[in-house]
Amino acid sequence: MVSCRLKGVNVLVTGASKGIGRAIAVRLGGECGRIAVNYRRDREGAMETARLVREHGGEAEVFQADVGDPASVESLASQVREAFGRVPVVVSNAGVGYAVPFEDLSLELWERQYRVNLRGSYLVTKAFLDDMKREGWGRIVYISSIAGITGAELLSAYSAFKAGIIGLARALALELARYNVRVNVVAPGFVETRLGVSYFKLLSETRGRDLLAEYLRSRTLTGRLARPEEVAELVVPLVDPSIDSVTGQVFVIDSGTTISSGAIPR
Repeated sequence: MVSCRLKGVNVLVTGASKGIGRAIAVRLGGECGRIAVNYRRDREGAMETARLVREHGGEAEVFQADVGDPASVESLASQVREAFGRVPVVVSNAGVGYAVPFEDLSLELWERQYRVNLRGSYLVTKAFLDDMKREGWGRIVYISSIAGITGAELLSAYSAFKAGIIGLARALALELARYNVRVNVVAPGFVETRLGVSYFKLLSETRGRDLLAEYLRSRTLTGRLARPEEVAELVVPLVDPSIDSVTGQVFVIDSGTTISSGAIPR
């Protein structure tokens, strides 16, 4: 018997052309959701995500938008409503990070990361909040990072804006509770994605040793990075209409990294 927690529910997933966003879109499609697959540049990747959503039992359409641009997000909201109707579930996943020492971090690079990570979360939430109020319920899930909790070397801007997302979510959980809108955060550690692997590749090249292997050995409890599909699995109950008592929380999925300092070395 097919599980359909989201049967007939319209869901927007931003940054869904690859990686964690794709995994989330496909998984929620598997719960029979109608998925609006957002992308900025990679239309081919978004089309593949939509194909996978349909293959897993959901409906999907692709929508181009730059989440950091107000006019683009306004157009996105209009197009999605025209295609699907009101959207009570938003997974704000689109993000970008650049590994660079703080002294080399230009204002332009700072602003670029702010624009997508934090400004984008704000704009997308604003664009679809009325839909949730009209529906009488809603679910917002922000994809942050443990970098927003612990910080991450060479990722000062990324860490700052991922921390900002957590603050935004907690404030909105308080503010939107009376509208039956629940707001939560999933904070992955390093994940088996192009971004996660490239970060360690860069550090390894600058230091002349395999830092990914060292990280897995000394900074995780599982000995591996999380997979995008595992992050997606964590999102499912946070958007489930039948689960109403979880809000304002941060769910960490990081292979035990944030507590590994208390582990006996293996």
